[in-house]
Amino acid sequence: MTPISSPPPAGGQSPAGSGQSGSGTSSNTTLTEQDFLQLLIAQLQDQNPLSPSSPQDLANEFAEFSTVSGVTTLTTEVGQIESGAAAGELAQAAGLVGQTIAIPGNTLTPSSSGTARGAFSLSAAASGATVSIFNSSGALVDTIPIQNPTAGLNAFTWTGGTPGQTFTFSVTATGTNGASVKATTFSAAQVQSIDLSQSSPSVSIGAGEPEVPLSSIAGILGG
Repeated sequence: MTPISSPPPAGGQSPAGSGQSGSGTSSNTTLTEQDFLQLLIAQLQDQNPLSPSSPQDLANEFAEFSTVSGVTTLTTEVGQIESGAAAGELAQAAGLVGQTIAIPGNTLTPSSSGTARGAFSLSAAASGATVSIFNSSGALVDTIPIQNPTAGLNAFTWTGGTPGQTFTFSVTATGTNGASVKATTFSAAQVQSIDLSQSSPSVSIGAGEPEVPLSSIAGILGG
């Protein structure tokens, strides 16, 4: 391939961007797409690209044009993909407003009727699981047996809570072979609004509570 270079200006001075200055110091040698196009145009100024000195030169020049066009097209397509992903995240976040979601945690906050919701995820299906509920002092106040919980997210409702108090819970599960199954707990929270000010959308679950990124939501427990 014929080397791409621009002709020196009158007077024999080095052209701008050649990597040398009057003081002999080096400049940035990284070529951008615009720099590439300028060099290519300079190369073709004194020749007819349809009548090169050899057929190989013609093939090389067309290849150079094709490369620049391909890079430009790829950049455009990547931008379109990123825009589509952002729009998808926005639609997903907007649909969560008013929904009860499962987020990392192990707290239960009873409503005015004494009802609280929670969830847990199992690494495998189990023959049974037990949700143990504790008060703020750490004393066991109730247990909820759950038959045949599935692998993945499982939700439960507790109706014995006291409004205005916060409780915690833990989960133990046993597999069909009698071995324990790993359980991960999740708190329930209702989405109040969405926040689009960050690079990735997040949801607000109430005053004084930290916002929750979409990636931290384990699932939707209902309205």
